[in-house]
Amino acid sequence: MSNVVKILKAEIARICKREAKSATQAIGKSNTWLRKTVADLKKRVLLLEKDNKRLGATMKKYQVESPQKPDQEEDGKARFTSRGIRSLRRRLRLSQADFGKLVGATTHAVYLWEKKTGALNLRDKTKAALLAIRGLGAREAREKLAEIGKKIKKGRKAASKKRKRS
Repeated sequence: MSNVVKILKAEIARICKREAKSATQAIGKSNTWLRKTVADLKKRVLLLEKDNKRLGATMKKYQVESPQKPDQEEDGKARFTSRGIRSLRRRLRLSQADFGKLVGATTHAVYLWEKKTGALNLRDKTKAALLAIRGLGAREAREKLAEIGKKIKKGRKAASKKRKRS
């Protein structure tokens, strides 16, 4: 009887091994393919890193250092709040629309700046424009507005002439 048990156990083990091998054979193939793909990608990354280093070194040769403007330091430190914008506009005796034209923003943007609480997160161009008009008086601000108005009118005339020609 023990002989039959041994033979049965051996047959069951053989069949189990065969079934396990056939079930994992597909995984083995995909695993091999993935390993090859990863190795290829590693080679590509190394080549790209080498090219990047080489190009970076080349660019450093041609890069010219530009002197830093003193205004840039002031731009970074400038902090604008709604109270500051409102007081600046009132000091210049300008409406929100005129103030917006002077700064290069819309009337609604000026309204939102004046209503917001805390520090304002403005674009660099807008900050530069605000810093430029900070030192102006009411009369100088009116003169700048008049200049801007003339430029706008000239631009509109030129655009209308182009439309008429077409």
